Amino acid sequence: MVIEKLRAGTRQTHEDLEKEMLPFIKGATNADEYARLLHLFYGYYHPLEQGISRYLDESILPDIADRRKAGWILNDLRAMNRSDEILEDSNAPLIQSRADALGAMYVMEGSSLGGKVISKMIADNLNYPDHSALSFFYGYGGQTGVRWKEFLAVLDRFSGTVEEDLIVKKANEVFLKFQQWLQRNMS
Repeated sequence: MVIEKLRAGTRQTHEDLEKEMLPFIKGATNADEYARLLHLFYGYYHPLEQGISRYLDESILPDIADRRKAGWILNDLRAMNRSDEILEDSNAPLIQSRADALGAMYVMEGSSLGGKVISKMIADNLNYPDHSALSFFYGYGGQTGVRWKEFLAVLDRFSGTVEEDLIVKKANEVFLKFQQWLQRNMS
């Protein structure tokens, strides 16, 4: 199954990205640092989502419009009055096929799983009593597990196809290049 190949094939790049990202998330102890973190996520996610939209539509992922996360980031920045100009990663992975789009979506959808923990951590750090300015990390809220399983069911349709290895390859690239984007911009 493609999900098993994805988990095994991206384990190292996924862990490396998490290790790189965790100090930045924990360091978001004030509105400026949190806004900076959101700017970085938007700068990486937005170009990916633009590429994904050229290769995935409702015929493959019926709720794809509800899975776009860059808009959530902008909403959070607006809630904080921090929606100033955002630099986008010119080295973000290019999405040039359906397999590329699915590999990128695997990384982006998977990030929602840890988002609730991150959301709570940031809410505590910044003393946000509600989810205002936390919609990106809060994501699907109580529906996160269900939405993840729905996405995995879509991915499963590509198990055993010629696209399977390409999906894994692109997911690895997305993890790796996100880590590089953070390294270039968070130091």
